[in-house]
Parts: sequence; structure tokens; C-alpha cells
Amino acid sequence: MKILMKKLKRSVLLLGLTSVVASCGLNPQTADIDLNVTLPEAKLSIYQSAVRKLGMMSIIYGAAPLNIMSKNIADNTGTSAATKAEIPRDITEIVKSTLNAVGGNVTFIPYDPDFLANSINTGYSSFDNKMIPDVVVSGGITEFDRALVTKGDSAEAEISLSEYGLSFEDQNKGSLAQVTLDFNMIDFNTLAGIPRIQAVNGIKLHKVVKEDSLGITIKSVTFGAQGTIKKVQGRHAAVRLLVELSMVQLVGRYQKIPYWRLLPGGVPDEVVIDQVVADFYEMTETERTVTMQSYLHLYEYSVQLTGVFDFATQAALKQFSTQYDKQALKTGVNQETYLALFENIPINYKTQHISKVMKGMNTAFYQAQQVRQSVPVITAPALNIDGGKVALWTNKTDFTIGEKMAVSFSVDKPMHVRVVVINSAGEVSTLFPNIHQNDSFCKPGILYQVPPIQANFTLDVGGPAGTDKIRAVASSTPIEAGALYFTQNGDFDENKMAQYSVRASADIIIH
Repeated sequence: MKILMKKLKRSVLLLGLTSVVASCGLNPQTADIDLNVTLPEAKLSIYQSAVRKLGMMSIIYGAAPLNIMSKNIADNTGTSAATKAEIPRDITEIVKSTLNAVGGNVTFIPYDPDFLANSINTGYSSFDNKMIPDVVVSGGITEFDRALVTKGDSAEAEISLSEYGLSFEDQNKGSLAQVTLDFNMIDFNTLAGIPRIQAVNGIKLHKVVKEDSLGITIKSVTFGAQGTIKKVQGRHAAVRLLVELSMVQLVGRYQKIPYWRLLPGGVPDEVVIDQVVADFYEMTETERTVTMQSYLHLYEYSVQLTGVFDFATQAALKQFSTQYDKQALKTGVNQETYLALFENIPINYKTQHISKVMKGMNTAFYQAQQVRQSVPVITAPALNIDGGKVALWTNKTDFTIGEKMAVSFSVDKPMHVRVVVINSAGEVSTLFPNIHQNDSFCKPGILYQVPPIQANFTLDVGGPAGTDKIRAVASSTPIEAGALYFTQNGDFDENKMAQYSVRASADIIIH
């Protein structure tokens, strides 16, 4: 095989996971509330923190960037006008401000066709630099029962004095109402609903009224003045609460992240868990190990992202089991352990920084997400000799001449690395180091790839057809190309390479 390094224009590659989220029921407020007491509205904003931290969580879990737009969201029950706006007629702006508050890997794109059309017609703007949404939120208020339960008393009095009248009314009432919101997520490209990415949430709330009305009426001439004082737990505030909860749920479900951890009393969402488990079984054993090592790295355990279930990884898992009271976990690459690691990653600025650093170093965690969207990673067994270890793998095992190839490797301690390929004709070519990656010194905890992600060159597979052998050698000192010896079969010549005992191998087939 002849490997050709071709120059490319530099482009930005957006990586990440696809994503996820769940229905979280709210318990009705059943406490008796004194008529003169109004619940503070601050207590109705318990999800504002969840909205803000959702953006941080999307970064920590490496979720793919999400551009989201909202359709007009209104009262679908028709009772807003009939009840003199006891519930809002239009909640579009609440949805917009909630989505815009998420941040992280979530970008809100406003929907205003009139504004866009006017901007283009006047020449102020064009579509050249406009961001296109990935998904659109639709929905509305679908249920409003304003008096499920009503209790209280009232008194009325009216006195007539010749041509003047005096009336007095006193009311003490309490009632229980219910509001429900439905939201769905639509694929902007296909305009089809995304299955299971929806949110249906309702809340029962007390309406408490202390109403005193005093009116003076002039008989024969209809003229009067009336003053009213009301103390009510705001239904508008309750609607905002439901919007915040629903948006956290929608985005979390779509991005497949454990958003329920951000909600008071939240429980795991089966929609997210089902998707994460499905992804787990679609991975190769190496991908599962690499992702678990990446999760452990976010917990600040000292592990290298090698894709090999080594002693350091086993020790970190045992420590994790003790620290997070997961004693029942099997210390291995299995679904139970994987989910435990997935669900408990710390959500704070320090972990966010670690995640960004990992992404900047092109670590295996983010590489695994990219590979799962294209082709599986094929890994060669890593040799662990004299305390050193190098792991080597390619993005697939079978190539057609002209295809693009990626070769990845990692080490478990600081070492110099040389990677070569021996084609079916016996010709030896060096893949690493190369003119674009000229430093052979490699550090643990970093995934090295030829070509690197976002590189300005590619590896194009050339002929002849047959089986090519990729070989990696690591050492504490630089390795010259002339120091490598191979047999006619492309294997290491053990008699001449005893000093280079840290090696790894992978074979690929060229068609």
C-alpha cells in the first residue's frame, strides 16, 4: 500500500454525542393554605438553576452542538380569554427566553419570518451567515381546569338610603386548579416529529383569594367605582415553571444526557437510559473501554485513555465503587458499570474544564463519538512489556484503494513512538512521525491520530492490493527508521529488535 498525504483546506469539525431526556411528575400541592398567605414566587423558579446547568452538562458530556428554534406556543384550550387571562394566551417568549438561557452546546435561533423578510428586502441582510436550526419545538397549553376543588365562604350586604345605595361584599375562597403543557420536538430537515423526544408536564396549584369589594351606586344614573384586592398564587408563574421543566426535559432527551440530576426529586429517564444502553451495545469492546476511561478521567481518577482494560482502570473502578457506594458493581466493561459512570459524573466548572481540555487534546472520548457515527474502530492488542505499553488501532480493517484511513495510538507513560506500514510488496513507509507531526515524543492520557482531527491533510490508501501490516514501536529514546527490522511476513524480527520490546501490531486488507 502506498500512503498518500493530501493537503486539505482547514475546516471545522463538530464532534459529539447525539443526545436525550424524561417525564417528571409533580406532586399536587395538598396543604391547606391560609387565606391571607401568598406563596413567594421565588419558590416557583426552582428550575432556573437546572436550565443554566443543562448547558454545562452538555459540554461535560460532549453533546453535539444543537441549534434549536421554537414555533409560536399558545393556549390551545381557548380559556385564556374566557377567564380574563388567568393563564397566558401566548407563552412563546417564555419558551424563547428559557431556551436562550441554556447555553453550552445549545444555541437558540429565533423564529421571525417577517423580520427576516424585511431585512432581506431592504438589503440589510442575507442568508449567507444565518444559522440553520437542527430541531424545532412545538406545543402549547393543552389543559386548564380552573376549579377542581373550591371551598370558602362569602358575605354580602346592601343598604338603600333614599336615592343612594351602599353595597359590601366579602369573600374568602380557596380553589385547586390544574395546568398542563405539551411539547414535541421536530426535525427541521424532514419536518417529522422525533420519536419519544417530547414533554408532557402538569401542575396542580392553589388559588387563594381574599377579596374585598366596596361600591357606591347612584340610582338612575349608572355610575360607580369599585376597588378590588386579590392575593393569588400566580398561574402565570406556574406556567413559566412548567416551560422551564419541559425545555430541560426536551433538550436532555435529545442530547442523551442525565438531565434528571438537575431536577429536585428527579428520577432516571427511561428514554435516555434506553438510548445510552443501545449505544453501549453498538460499540466495540475497545470503544466501551475508552469511553469508560474517559468518564473516569472526568471523575479525576488517574487513568490513561488506551482502550485497554488495564490495571489502572480496574483500580479506578474499584475506587469509584467505594466512593459512590456502588459496591454491587462488577469491576469490568459491562452495562451496569457503564451506566453508573454515566449517571454520576460531577457537574461543576472544574469538570467542564477537564472536558474541554480532553476535547482539545483529541482524546479517545471525543474520537469514539466521531467513530460511532462513521465506522467502528478496530484495535490491535497492546503489548505490555517492561512496564511500558502502546495501543494501536485503525478506523476499519478493509479498505478500497483511494479511501481515507486513520491510524490511532496511545501510550501509558511518556515515550517516543514510531509507526510504520509494510505493504504486500514488502515496502516500508513511516506514518509517524511525519512532516506534519514531527515530534515523536508522546504522553499518556492523549489519543494520537494520523492524521489528527481537523488536520490539513489526509491519508489516502494506495496500491498494491493485499494485506498491509501496521506496526508501532515505543521507547524511552527516539527510534530511528533504520533501527526497525521485520521478517518477510512483516512481523518484528525478534533477533534484531530485542531492545525495542514495547510494540503493537494491526493488519488491514487493501482491495
